[in-house]
Order: sequence, then structure tokens, then C-alpha cells
Amino acid sequence: MHGNIYVLDMPDFQPVYAEDVSYGYRGKRGVRLKELLLETSHFHCMYCFASLKGDRTDLGELEHSIEKTLSSYLEECVPNMAIACHNCNQSLKRVGEKRRKDKIKPYLEQYEKALTCRSTECKTFCRAYGELRKQYCRLNKLNLQPYGMKGEYSGLEYRIQYDIMSAEFIPSKNYRYDDRDIEILDHHIRHFKLNDRDYRTEALIEFIEDTIEADGKYNSHENRYSNYIVDLFVEKIKGYSSGEVLKICEQIYINYQLRHITRKRNL
Repeated sequence: MHGNIYVLDMPDFQPVYAEDVSYGYRGKRGVRLKELLLETSHFHCMYCFASLKGDRTDLGELEHSIEKTLSSYLEECVPNMAIACHNCNQSLKRVGEKRRKDKIKPYLEQYEKALTCRSTECKTFCRAYGELRKQYCRLNKLNLQPYGMKGEYSGLEYRIQYDIMSAEFIPSKNYRYDDRDIEILDHHIRHFKLNDRDYRTEALIEFIEDTIEADGKYNSHENRYSNYIVDLFVEKIKGYSSGEVLKICEQIYINYQLRHITRKRNL
């Protein structure tokens, strides 16, 4: 077995906008942008990684990385829009919104003066917008999507991982982050309640239980689990025999049960 199969690297999402397609926030342009972002995220929320694929509809919502009410340019800035679930967009992202907006307001005039593109056709991650995002991340400690962020001083990409054995999202251990980076990533994880008891995903343990029941056999195209971590785990175990997969899943399941018992005793 190669690499750490029990740690999943959560992606940054990198949409590629077609040059001959018009995108935006409203109307048909908004529909086209939503379709592109859903494809980019493989139909998952870019913040909590929940599945956005329903039986008869796509459940994602266009979400403005930096609040659209701060500037008319931010409302139609295509790179300023991500795809999110209803809970992240309408509930969790609203927490502290006024405080975040007040912090970034001093930088808005400079941003608007520095803009070179002022049309609704903007598809470029321009210098003015990039600088505003950097200040927003520094002040508010959120790792915005799409594209993600980098540490202001370290220059390292902000990435998180899912530690299967602890069943927690953590700052990526692939990077040597400084204390400021860790503070931002930890705050981002807390803000979107990725590890909170009432919000944490049970999707992977459901997959583990189903795979054990099937003696290590699984359907990689079934796509019926509620979080992206299952897709990433399936990628990790591709190429392993069903016997090896069964052993991996049993180890995860035993660890999960032991942690669950310990957690109940501590309540």
C-alpha cells in the first residue's frame, strides 16, 4: 500500500470559463455559470463538500465569495462566484457577515479605482480583485472559493485534508504553514462547522459499512453518498483487491467504533 490512504486531500476548485460563453449572476448567464461551477466541483459544495445532486434537480446555489452588496462590480464579477449548498450560502456564510463587510470596506475604493474591467463579461482573476480577496482572507480568516487562497507571508496554498481515522477536517500537513496560516485554516473549518457534531458528515462511514457488507466490493460509479470525501476515498482504493479493501474498511470501522464509544463516555 502506497502513501497515506487514511488522509484525503480536499481540492481547490478551478473553473475554466469558455471564451465564447457569457456568464454572470442573473438570468441565462447565471444558469450557465451555475452549470459550469457544478461540473467543476463534481456537483459538491465548494465549502463543506456536500453533494448537490438531487433526484430531479441540482441543489447548488451561486454564492458570492466576497459579498455582492459591497460593490456593483462584485455582483457580476464571474471569478467572485462559487457554488455552495443552501446551508453554507444562506446560513453559515451569513454568520458574521456585517463584521466582515465592515472590515473590508476601507479597501473597496482602492479596488474600484484599480479595476481595468468593469463589464459583466469579466472572466479574469485580475490584480485588483486578487488584492481585495487577499485582504478579505487576512481580515476574515476564510479560504474563499473558487481558486482558493495563499498565505500572505508564507505564499503557501491554503488546503485542508480529511483525516479518516480522526474523522476530522484539518489544515493540510503537506505544507509547512506558519501560525497565521493555521489560524486562518482552523477558523475556516470552524466557520463552516466541518467538524461540529451536529454538522459533520457521516457519508464515509456509510460507504465503509456498505463495503464491508459487500466483502470489499463497491460500485465506484454509484455516486449515492452525500459528501465528496467518499469520491476521494474511492480514488485512493482503486487498484486494491477486494480483500485489501475489506481490510482497510474494517480497520477504519473498528477505529470509528472505538472513537464513538470514547466520545459517548466523555459526554
